[in-house]
Parts: sequence; C-alpha cells; structure tokens
Amino acid sequence: MTKQADLIAYVFEGQPHLLSGALLQWMEASARFTAFVEIYRDKIRKKIRVTREPESILDLGGELEVAYCLLNDRRLAVAYETYASAKRRGPDFTVTYRANLVFNVEVARIRVEQSGVGEINLPRKEERIQRILLDKLGQMQPGMANLLVIHTREELARSIDLDRLMQEVKTRAEGKNPSFYTGSRYTGPAAFYKDFLHLSAILLWASGGPLWVNKQARPGLEKKVLRLVSALASGASP
Repeated sequence: MTKQADLIAYVFEGQPHLLSGALLQWMEASARFTAFVEIYRDKIRKKIRVTREPESILDLGGELEVAYCLLNDRRLAVAYETYASAKRRGPDFTVTYRANLVFNVEVARIRVEQSGVGEINLPRKEERIQRILLDKLGQMQPGMANLLVIHTREELARSIDLDRLMQEVKTRAEGKNPSFYTGSRYTGPAAFYKDFLHLSAILLWASGGPLWVNKQARPGLEKKVLRLVSALASGASP
C-alpha cells in the first residue's frame, strides 16, 4: 500500500466514508498535504469518528480543503488547531508566510438548504453570513491577523456584495437592535467591536469569490498575503 492509502485506512478506520475519495485525491496530488495529514492523523481521525451528520461532514471536508489549497504554495506552512492545547476557542489554522509572517485562518461553510435547491435566496444567505460572523468572531485572536474563510457556491459568491453586507452589519451592530445579537455571545456594540477589531478580512471561498478587508483591524493582513490566499481559493497561479 502507498503512504496515502495507509493514511486513508487509518483516519477512516477502514470504513467507507463521504470524504475518503477527496482526501485521497488531495494527498495524491500534494506531498505537502500528505505530510500534513500524517502529522495530524489522530486529530483528523477523531474528527471523522465524531462527525456523523452529513452537513457537518461537509464542513470538515471544507476545512481540510482549505488546508490542501494553502499547502499548494510552498511559501505557506500550515498548523492545525494550535489553540486547542490551551483549552480555548481559536481559529482552525495558524499559517506562516515565508517563515516570519504568522496569521490565523478560521473556516466556515454556508450549508445547502433542503428546500430551494438550485435557487439563491440572497437575503437569507446574507443573513446566514451575518450569523456565521457573530459565531466566529470570538475565535479571532488579539494581537494577530485573522482571516475568516466562508465556503460557498460560486454562483452565490458572485451575487454577494460583501462590502455592502459588512457595512450593513456594522450599522445593525451600532444600532443596538437586540434582534441582531440574538443567539450570539454579544449583548451590544462594545462587546461586538472588541472582537470585530481582531478580524482582518473575510473571503468567500469560491472561484472569484469576493474579499472584504477590515480597515479597522489591528493588526491587518498584508495585501500580498490576501492576494495569495484569494488566488489559491480560485485555483489560480498566485
């Protein structure tokens, strides 16, 4: 058996799985991703074991796809869930660019709804992005650049004006409308902005997906890095 086949057998415990084909394909295409899976095989195996619901499995697949794409560029090194050892919420990946610029990447996914397949309910999808933002902001780490990546279909990514949407988010947050904070950890603008200022950018992970840069973030993420990650998401040569 090849190393890739051995890893597939290990992380999936010899059982057929929705993600096994994609994971094998990515490893066969990338020695660096194979090394990543080998390093984190116990973590990946545990995630696969406890993740049962189909949409949650696809969430995990989206997470691993981002790692695969990032590792396609040799200037990037990727570590998986480095904050878990500290028993606190943190981004999925800590990425190092050219050995000296370190930033975090948190991955989310807009799930496919059971109704309306093939159609785009834009207001509902935009509301979903806002909900993802409110859920993920607390994982952004202070003193570091943090990028939120959101998987979505290409046609939806092309239809969303991310700059307008984020301006609406800020307007709603500042308006002290209780409905905006419903279901989140925030009770008002002060708590929201404490975490919001740690968010450097949002990228819709699709070919040609829009990028929003938070000009209020401290620190921000360098433009050359944002261009590189956007190109990797689109499958283009950076």
